[in-house]
Amino acid sequence: MGKTSSIKLVYNKLHQIIADENCRDLHSPEENTGDLCAILTINGVKVGISSLGDEYKEHAEWLDELVENKCEIILAACQPNGKTEKKIESLQEIYRVLWTENARLYQYEDQYTKKAPKLITSRFNEQWAEEIANLIESWCYA
Repeated sequence: MGKTSSIKLVYNKLHQIIADENCRDLHSPEENTGDLCAILTINGVKVGISSLGDEYKEHAEWLDELVENKCEIILAACQPNGKTEKKIESLQEIYRVLWTENARLYQYEDQYTKKAPKLITSRFNEQWAEEIANLIESWCYA
């Protein structure tokens, strides 16, 4: 829950610390129902960010674009056991793959439905995004 919105928050936090000329949108949110794919250059390190979810066929193409553009760090949304997870695993020969989950807090409505308190989920996603943005930034200055 909240993977795409959390990744967009990371993008916004990182974009605030760099000049506009160090940000290149490959796929803008305006053209992709709010999703984005961009390259941010922080201290000479290319950071690729893709918020597109597994349900879109373009997800693998967007990841390929980030690899082709020689991004050293890539942050992408991914469902467990989905097509994107397999795509990311296929990149393990050229990238060290690290997995994270944004915080989850929910209650079961029934066996098929999980319901999360919106304000708490938003707060958890904001905290996760802050920590991931800080981690990425620290890697760019290591």
